[in-house]
Amino acid sequence: MVILGNGAKGFIGQNLCNKLKTEGYKVYEFDLGDNIDDFTKDCDFVFHLAGINRPKDNDFSGNYTILEKVLNSLKENKNKCPIMLSSSIQAELDNDYGKSKLKAEELLTAYGKENKVDTFIYRFPNVFGPGCNPNYNSVVATWCYNLANGLELRVDEDKMLKLIYIDDVVN
Repeated sequence: MVILGNGAKGFIGQNLCNKLKTEGYKVYEFDLGDNIDDFTKDCDFVFHLAGINRPKDNDFSGNYTILEKVLNSLKENKNKCPIMLSSSIQAELDNDYGKSKLKAEELLTAYGKENKVDTFIYRFPNVFGPGCNPNYNSVVATWCYNLANGLELRVDEDKMLKLIYIDDVVN
């Protein structure tokens, strides 16, 4: 089985691709700068893990435009393999990141129906573990960094924080 890992250099992507390779899968590791058409010709499953969570210009459109390129390439190559989208619990919130994740979900759902392709959407809570970066992709990494460096901890005590360890996501 050939698996396309889109966002392979990201936190979740690196962990998943490494796990799949150790289990004997052939893995295409796609990331920005690669030609997506080289990867969608013969893949049997797509894990779309690419995302933008801290854009410089507050433009989160990459969360759905990157997916759109993958879907167009699959269509062009007449590849109807299943595709899984990693989304976020933020898709339920009224913020720019959440709206962009929701738009990606809607895009994938429409693609699946239109092309009779199996699609899977997972809204992950706050993922943490080795490879996280403080002040970027993990509140846990940020707290650990701040504690270790004597910096202020900011905690919103009125909200329940849902966490998941990276190995649990990968498994």
